[in-house]
Amino acid sequence: MKDNREFLEGVYKKAEMLERERVEKSRIYKKYAKISSMAAAIVIIVPLLLFNRQNSVPKGYTEIPQIARMFTIDDPMISFYEADYIVVGETKKIDKSQYVKENNYIYTDITIGIEQVFLGDIHKDEIILRVRGGKVEKEKVFSQMEGEFKKGIKSLLFLQKEEGVYYLVNDGEGQFLEVEKDVFIDKQGNKYNIDDIKDNIDRR
Repeated sequence: MKDNREFLEGVYKKAEMLERERVEKSRIYKKYAKISSMAAAIVIIVPLLLFNRQNSVPKGYTEIPQIARMFTIDDPMISFYEADYIVVGETKKIDKSQYVKENNYIYTDITIGIEQVFLGDIHKDEIILRVRGGKVEKEKVFSQMEGEFKKGIKSLLFLQKEEGVYYLVNDGEGQFLEVEKDVFIDKQGNKYNIDDIKDNIDRR
């Protein structure tokens, strides 16, 4: 017969084995639950995105796909490295979009009021920022606009310049929207205050 010590050791081992099995089953369940949730999200979100994209085209308009760059990098630091000018500006005016028929693309000029210059020599109160996309009523053509611009909205803008006109770097990634005073958010949801902006510029 087993003495009390052997009996207790057997009980403890059995309890330990059962606990390991329970933990393993729980881990497997959580893993598959996570995968199932992701799969369900894809099934729901992808059609919604396609649906919203289809419905973002104005009725009666022909959509013109944007001219894609060779590649767009989602790393927000690329904007800091590529920019020749980094400014905080407010959207003052959005001009009528222009359709360049021979090249089949649309652009829109936006007047930006300069509030703060972090990088580059800009000595004007306002600049013209040219972005791809827009809606042209005369030709009934439409293209998704690069960036998000509304009158009165402030942005942190990463720019390059050609022939007196400024352009966003790295497509729409070159605009961080202001979410609260002097705090800006990039497309990945990262927030930057004034000190963060200066530190990232210093790291270039």
